Amino acid sequence: MKTLSDRDIAFSLLNAMKLQAMALTNLILESSNNALRKETMSILNRVFDHQKQIFDFLSQKGWYPVEMAKQDDISKDQRDVQTIQNNVQMISM
Repeated sequence: MKTLSDRDIAFSLLNAMKLQAMALTNLILESSNNALRKETMSILNRVFDHQKQIFDFLSQKGWYPVEMAKQDDISKDQRDVQTIQNNVQMISM
């Protein structure tokens, strides 16, 4: 019988956090009840925190190597985020 390593368990937990984040995001987007939306957003933030902790653990162990982003890619992503923020502001008016 094969036993699970710490690495296997950590990756499984990371994937579970990703799935939870997607499911909670969909719940928030589809919910019309403000109390439910607020509580779900709070839970989603905790999932984000747990996901980051698991990612940091994997990274520290060398099990999840990360490639540094190029400055051009970072700049493009920043512009994209700004565009999204501008669009959200326009919709909110």
